[in-house]
Amino acid sequence: MTAATANTSTGTNGKSWLEDYMDQASAGALAAPPSAWWIVTRACNLKCFYCFADARRRDPDELDTAQAKAVLDDFADSGLMFVTFLGGEPLTRKDIYDLVDHSTDLGIYTALLTNGLNVREKKIDRLVEGGLEMIGVSIDSKDDAVHDAVRGVPGSLAGAKGTIRHAIRRGLRTSVRIVVTEDSYPAIPDLFRWAIDEGVEELILLPIFMVGRAAGGAEDRRADIAGKELFLSTLRRLHEIGAPLGINVPLQQRLACPQGIELNAPDDRLHHAGHAVGFEKSVGCKVGRFMVSVQPNGKVYPCPFVHTEIGDLRRQSITDIWQAPLMRRARGEDLGCLARSVIHTGRADVLDPTYHGDTEELLAALPEPAGRRRKLVTVPGTIPGTAPAAQPRVVEGLSLATHNARSTS
Repeated sequence: MTAATANTSTGTNGKSWLEDYMDQASAGALAAPPSAWWIVTRACNLKCFYCFADARRRDPDELDTAQAKAVLDDFADSGLMFVTFLGGEPLTRKDIYDLVDHSTDLGIYTALLTNGLNVREKKIDRLVEGGLEMIGVSIDSKDDAVHDAVRGVPGSLAGAKGTIRHAIRRGLRTSVRIVVTEDSYPAIPDLFRWAIDEGVEELILLPIFMVGRAAGGAEDRRADIAGKELFLSTLRRLHEIGAPLGINVPLQQRLACPQGIELNAPDDRLHHAGHAVGFEKSVGCKVGRFMVSVQPNGKVYPCPFVHTEIGDLRRQSITDIWQAPLMRRARGEDLGCLARSVIHTGRADVLDPTYHGDTEELLAALPEPAGRRRKLVTVPGTIPGTAPAAQPRVVEGLSLATHNARSTS
């Protein structure tokens, strides 16, 4: 049974099979992760400043087709239910259609994330024919100039919108993904409404993490704290907008983990329902219970934003990797966000220092970098319709301009 059909089958206590499965995952009772986010290539045709994968060009030791299919076989044998292919740009891999075909033939619910640039309709058609269940496309602004500047390539927004519209026409579950940065947040309320009007089924809001290409600045910890608060503030604003429309925007208080929002909720008869139930059930930090992140060479990280190796699929099965010490600890303790543990302490196996702290106190505890010219920016309260921020903050790395400025200072 696959996640695409499981929501229509009844399990124990009147729950669907998938609901039972995700409840087991929440309890840490599964022998393998329910989901793998697989960076199948680091090659990319864009240059987003916040790219967590630092995607630029193909890694020399990227898994080939046969090796990738062997990994998918191992996933299916373990009972893993969801695979999301991402990058980089996964459609730069010539064998991506073979991988989608193989994954879906194994009964795995298969999704793909793309930037939408140069994605012709026939590519989407081919993915649909291969059984792809969901496609996600990232957008940074309603303004072509802003989006294209963040992405580093003209025409990026037009390509993204075209991909979204054709995917919807083809009946694919379609997701719009927004990373909350200083560049994107002014447009997020309008993008929220636009996605609803277009018939997009899901919006995923992500905080910026100071990892990958975003990392390496003198103020990474300060940017992480301010970016987290900006993300939580944005969720609150969308909650206000969504309520009168009958759309539930879940709120978060401390964690600031990527949040899925159902814009046009599927009913139980639709094949999309499996993904909806999966996201609904996997609330909170997903490390150790709901996911792993596979790198192009088969190395495995706890999540896309926690760049700490826990295993290698060239040598180990996913069930063995799932029992790595860090995974067992994450299942046994509430450590907050392990990506923030790494950003603030350099270690993934300790409590997230921002998990219980007040934003103002956390910022006040950090030293001010000396001798640097920095741009004055504000965080929460600058979203239209919210109260003004109590005071401006000086933060580098939350926008393209400040990211570039720190590189040249």
